[in-house]
Amino acid sequence: MPRFDSSHTRIGQPVPGRAARRHFDVDRIRPADLFDAWLFAEADATLALADWRRAPRPRKSDAHAAYLAALDREAHAADVLADRVRGA
Repeated sequence: MPRFDSSHTRIGQPVPGRAARRHFDVDRIRPADLFDAWLFAEADATLALADWRRAPRPRKSDAHAAYLAALDREAHAADVLADRVRGA
């Protein structure tokens, strides 16, 4: 039996904007933990940038996409941290 059976998983429609944040209670997460998450995301973006620079020409496009995704994750982590600190 597989560990995760998607046939029993129900995924609702995405909730746009600020309402989406209510589904994930950021107020219960310590700011220090959010800061750590942001640091890990920043390190991931740094490593992705280095990978993009070193990538051979056939892999440049994929490495660039990975770098952009890492930047998005870092920006999101920074936004969540900033929202939490403002609300503290």
